[in-house]
Amino acid sequence: MRTTITVTATFAAAHRLPDHEGKCFRLHGHTYGLEVSVEGTPQTAGPAAGMVMDFADLRARVNELVVEKLDHQLLNDLFDFVPTSEAVAAWAFETLQEAGLPVARLRLAEGPNSFVEVTP
Repeated sequence: MRTTITVTATFAAAHRLPDHEGKCFRLHGHTYGLEVSVEGTPQTAGPAAGMVMDFADLRARVNELVVEKLDHQLLNDLFDFVPTSEAVAAWAFETLQEAGLPVARLRLAEGPNSFVEVTP
């Protein structure tokens, strides 16, 4: 049986979209909401028996690999791509996958009403 677990996090960051014709051309910030879901078969033995992964371990990896790198940053200074929500979400998804996490879904929200979702 495949099972999915999800952790959430928030971080604050600023960006601007230099070629955009709307308000996002100007420097502005968001309190981003991040959801990361990993999928797997619950372990049958050991200290994580019954779990796909310990929530605390998943949260620590997401914080280390994504949140700590982006929190209170100007995203334009971090990336060599235009930091749209779609591009940042794709970067986070790939970063977590490259670290060996079996990411099934990543959702990045710019606020309570807008989000992007990335799946394999």
